[in-house]
Amino acid sequence: MVARLVLPVSVVTSLLATGPACAPTTTVPDDEDTGVVDDNVDDDDTGACPEPGSGLTLEETGAFLAGDQGDGVVVLMGGAAEVDRGSARFVDGAGGGDVLVLRATGSTSSYTSYFADDLAALVTVAPRSVATIRVDDPAAGADPALLCRLRRADAVWLAGGDQSDYLVQWPDALQAGLRDAVARGAAVGGTSAGAMSWSALAFDAAGGGITSDDALQTPTSPLVSVTPSPFAAVAGVLVDTHFQARDREGRLLAFLAHARPDTVGVGIDEGTALVVDGDNAAVLADDGGSVWLYRVEGVTLTAGAALSIDAVERVSFDDGRTMAWPAPFTTPEGFVVDDGVVLSRP
Repeated sequence: MVARLVLPVSVVTSLLATGPACAPTTTVPDDEDTGVVDDNVDDDDTGACPEPGSGLTLEETGAFLAGDQGDGVVVLMGGAAEVDRGSARFVDGAGGGDVLVLRATGSTSSYTSYFADDLAALVTVAPRSVATIRVDDPAAGADPALLCRLRRADAVWLAGGDQSDYLVQWPDALQAGLRDAVARGAAVGGTSAGAMSWSALAFDAAGGGITSDDALQTPTSPLVSVTPSPFAAVAGVLVDTHFQARDREGRLLAFLAHARPDTVGVGIDEGTALVVDGDNAAVLADDGGSVWLYRVEGVTLTAGAALSIDAVERVSFDDGRTMAWPAPFTTPEGFVVDDGVVLSRP
């Protein structure tokens, strides 16, 4: 994992003590779940970023300025309504600087007002400015207007949608800018497809979505497309979202079958946030959601055959749980996958 400024556990714990989240103010669109940045603007230039050209839609509350520094927190949400406590932690991660939301579809106003105004009662330090940029044409992702704001952002959020837009369609310059944001310690986060995109390995949905049943029966299908994220923010993990609501355990296991043996699968329920703050983590959940972690051993992948796994370990963490990160697998549940069927351990 990239070295980060680690905040005390008490900071995360204080978030948990705020009580129930405010009523959700924003829901993200349903998702498919399926280099060097050079924008010709001097990094030391304090002038305004340029206006965007065609292919981008921008809404912002003020100018982005260089010179601030985020605290490196990573906030990943499982989709549907945001967890306001987690969103506030993300905004606080900007340290009073500039918050940038990037998306390929959807509204440019919802997150702008949400991060700028709606969380005022929960944030410690209000952001100086918030901007949402929708990349309507993938080629426009290299526009100097976007790259300037990305370079100056102290916190970067990826909205829900289709992660293939972020991982496959967006140009190298934009992906490199996101990678640089992680490296310099900007706070980062996202929901649904956006959360999946920050993990070290990601289901990139290059060929479309896939269900658990299909992934277990045809784990070598081209639809099971797992690749390294070009801007990974959390090392050693593969994230899936909408976890229980869309019955995604089976497909996460199929994804892990294509990963390194030490990769941890992370399933995040709707209305649930995983906050990774250096060597610490916390779960913030509304409506009974959980974060689920998986390790697999003894994978059998054969072209045209269903998936088999000799040993699967699973642990879950509910609202208010704080832990060391990487999270421990204490007293895990154990089971196997036999010929595409998830079974209790014999």
